[in-house]
Parts: sequence; structure tokens; C-alpha cells
Amino acid sequence: MNIKIEHRNPTIAEYQLLRASTNWEKLTDETVEKGMEGSLFSVCFMVGGKIACAGRIVGDGAIYFYIQDVIVLPEYQKTGLGDMIMEELESWLKKNASNNSFIGLMASEGVKEFYTRYGYSERAETRPGMFKMVEK
Repeated sequence: MNIKIEHRNPTIAEYQLLRASTNWEKLTDETVEKGMEGSLFSVCFMVGGKIACAGRIVGDGAIYFYIQDVIVLPEYQKTGLGDMIMEELESWLKKNASNNSFIGLMASEGVKEFYTRYGYSERAETRPGMFKMVEK
């Protein structure tokens, strides 16, 4: 595989392609564009000049960091690209997160073991996480 690593946000079209491969909810291009502006760090892996996978970090840049949108197109899953994304994200966090910074993520069903390899664990029952989706 001829892989090129690019430290940048995915384009709107690339992000929409990646997102569509996950069956996540559809977002407008305008929403994607605004969301990408909030990235602290992003990495895209290109194979043959086309997006194969990406991941990004959002947050306040000091106390809270969240790993978002780690997406590998189905045809590239189980090839090691997901690990390569995480290595890039973890390297950036090592340089930019402070002692006791919080690094969070929300994982899709069935990939918990992937993230535990990088030191992530489920929150204790005494520290439950919550979320809300906006519907308009």
C-alpha cells in the first residue's frame, strides 16, 4: 500500500465519505465545515491519492481533549491503518496535553479492545458519561 500521511482536516467530501461508511447520522456540508474548524489536530491517511482513513482531536487545548472521528473505510479495516491513526493522535497528545489532562472518546460497538490497547478504559459506574443528540 502506498500510504501518505497528511496532518490536516479531511475535506468536506472526504469527511462525508468516511462518515457514510459508518452509518452515522447525516450532517450537512455546512455543519461539517464548521465542525472541522474546531479541530485541534487532524490526520488523514491517503492511499493512491484517495482518503482511506482519518482521525482528529477536539477540545479546549489544555484540560480536555477528545479523540473524534477515527474512521477507516471498510476496505482498509484490519490493515493496521487504525493503529497508525492512533499512533499519530497519541503522539500529538503526548506533546500537547498536560499532566492530569482528560482525554476522552466515544467508541462504536465492538471496538473497545482497540482503544484499551492505547490505555483507554471504560468509565466507572460511579462516573457515568452522558450525551444528548440535537434533533431539528
